[in-house]
Amino acid sequence: MAKSRQGFTLVELIVVIVVIGILAAIVIAKFTNAKESAYIASMKTDLRNLAVYEQSYATDNGAYFSGDGSAQGFSPSAGVTVTATASGGAPPSWSAVAVHNRTSQTCSVGTVASSGFLDITCP
Repeated sequence: MAKSRQGFTLVELIVVIVVIGILAAIVIAKFTNAKESAYIASMKTDLRNLAVYEQSYATDNGAYFSGDGSAQGFSPSAGVTVTATASGGAPPSWSAVAVHNRTSQTCSVGTVASSGFLDITCP
């Protein structure tokens, strides 16, 4: 006569725990990448907004500004620091770098001299 089993064997429990651990590792890796992407997206957005401030300032004053843009009314997203650098010359141009305090990535933007278009780069 066969005995009635109650509960799980140790092997079954270990297999379930290993499977849950593998799934958790996959989810955590995906979540980390999503957070990194969000930080980069906020830096890109701030650089695009700074570009609008730079163009408006240049239209009104005939030159680009340097610094963080707070004197011109620009305020970056939480955790993001943006620093602009104006360079005189013919034609005048500017560039800016954005860093987020939660990632080691940096994004930069500048005017392409020949076309006047923006070139935003993030690794």
